[in-house]
Amino acid sequence: MEIRCLGEFSFVIDGRPVRTWRAGKARSLFQYLLVNRDRFASGNRLCEVLWPGRAVSPRSSSLKVAMHAVRKILAAHQGFTIEHENGHYRLTARDVVIDFEQLARYANTGQHQRVAELYTGDFLPGDHADWVVEHREWCKTLVLHSLRQISTEALRDNDYSRVIEASKRMVEIDPCAEGAYQTLMIMHARLGHLGRVHGWYRLCARRLRTELDVQPTRLTRRILAGAMRGDLRAAAA
Repeated sequence: MEIRCLGEFSFVIDGRPVRTWRAGKARSLFQYLLVNRDRFASGNRLCEVLWPGRAVSPRSSSLKVAMHAVRKILAAHQGFTIEHENGHYRLTARDVVIDFEQLARYANTGQHQRVAELYTGDFLPGDHADWVVEHREWCKTLVLHSLRQISTEALRDNDYSRVIEASKRMVEIDPCAEGAYQTLMIMHARLGHLGRVHGWYRLCARRLRTELDVQPTRLTRRILAGAMRGDLRAAAA
């Protein structure tokens, strides 16, 4: 069994996707239990997650209906169990591959290239629930760290194309990662691509202004000025 939450949500068993999710809260409930698997979550917490800002009691039919739908879907697939104890619920799973858990394992063991390859997009894109955003940012932190490590190692090897590739992915994931723009500007300056240096600077300035209402730092401006003078290419010669 394989569950993917990065880039899109999919639940695959023996090569076949599970498509029996019905309208309602069943899929969101399963996703929350999955992220918190092997840990108990109170009925109150589940209601807060599924119906934020609404006074929904865990004793109401709403949670029971959603939980019943999840249990019904999982009943056909060995390896999943939902335990209920004193108003708390816990999902346990065995023989299942979950992409965001793999991401964490690879990151924790320094397998940075695998992290970069596994990260195919945001965690549960399009879902803006608080708990989803928190987990999404955590996944981004892992992949951005790995990409920085890849970039650093490539720079030691004077592999400019790999540095550029890693830095471009960083700004795709985090459009306000000013350090990645700085690296891109320096690499293109060393290669004599002054148009690209200026292009990356303009993109950086626009995104920082739009997203954060700030200007590029003094260091970024100094890199641009040095590149335009030819200082950076001369230093690399």
